[in-house]
Amino acid sequence: MAKKTIAELGDLKGKRVLVRVDFNVPLDKKTGAVKNDRRIRAALPTVKALLRAGASVIAMSHLGRPEKATPEERANLKLDKVAARFGELLGAPVAKAADEVVGPGVEAAVKALPAGGVLLLENLRFDPREQKNDPAFAAAIAGLADAYVNDAFGTCHNDKDASMVAVPAALKAAGKPRAVGLLVAKELEIIDGLMGAPKSPVLGIMGGAKVSDKIAFINALLAKVDHLLVGGKMTYTFLKARGVDVGGTRVADEELTAAQPLLGFVGSKITLPVDYLAAKSDDLSQTLVCEGSIPAGYEGVDIGPKTVALFAQKIGSANTVIWNGPVGWFEQPAFAGGTKGVAQAMADSKGVTVVGGGETAEAVEQFGFAEQMTHVSTGGGAFLAYVEGKKFASLAQIDEK
Repeated sequence: MAKKTIAELGDLKGKRVLVRVDFNVPLDKKTGAVKNDRRIRAALPTVKALLRAGASVIAMSHLGRPEKATPEERANLKLDKVAARFGELLGAPVAKAADEVVGPGVEAAVKALPAGGVLLLENLRFDPREQKNDPAFAAAIAGLADAYVNDAFGTCHNDKDASMVAVPAALKAAGKPRAVGLLVAKELEIIDGLMGAPKSPVLGIMGGAKVSDKIAFINALLAKVDHLLVGGKMTYTFLKARGVDVGGTRVADEELTAAQPLLGFVGSKITLPVDYLAAKSDDLSQTLVCEGSIPAGYEGVDIGPKTVALFAQKIGSANTVIWNGPVGWFEQPAFAGGTKGVAQAMADSKGVTVVGGGETAEAVEQFGFAEQMTHVSTGGGAFLAYVEGKKFASLAQIDEK
């Protein structure tokens, strides 16, 4: 996808650049403090490049779902603490706009922004017009800057967000340039390469809970990979669909329906776990490793040791590995062995290793393997949608090279 990048924006000295970033970071529920700053760090190369070019930066992001939050939760969704962490990581002051998303206070903050300065707007979703592609709201934001940069891959699939679609459209109407940032450019390059001409053999690893949510992604992978490993809770959907008793593991009927068309690939192109860790439903401290059926009163929580070894062997023999979805309940230390084992095998691989965002990216970082991967995507849902071949209205707004 040949989109204009920040290198093609021309002379930026003295210009104000509006940068859509993805600072939708996890927060401490009590204090509102940033718990994981991975997404903020991912935006730094673009922001620093724009500042080196002589521009001032107006960053904007959403955070959480304020429309569904209690007043106390909504207060924690203000971007003050995000701005503070952004400034610490950037090594330069970051001003925070007034509590309003648009309006006189924001316009005054922009006018006061010095050359080479950085301003972060308030949580875009504090204004309900953000999720309605409202043209007046978009025009007010677009009027703040001379150029637009989309560096928020994680929200590229949100085609109703004004900051992703209507705002760059308003800049186009005003004759102002629009480009992708370094992060989005890298994401597109990596994924286009994976789906275009990956180095074989190509291995896919699919985890997570619901087959139904990822059926289009699984089918897209099956068309490209030589083999697909399945873990996570969807393991038990496949097992139950094949007539295996999965004990107390809950599997919805719609999941069984979604898995049915894929059963013919099991054993040839799809490999299921050969053993799995199960925990007692009413006492998770009681566990056992199962091969075959799971006893009543127990539920599957992770892949087993034989499967970890099997998956590691297959990862080691592949030249390209694409992984989306934890293979166990990794948030619980006792059930994190499978996901950590897969991450370790990918870190040890000499091939191209790509992690498809979301919880998988969190797990890889938690285990300390992120830097050893070829690429860790910042977009969970966006990664899935792009691999599936969906067209993003947000990217359609970016100027072609």
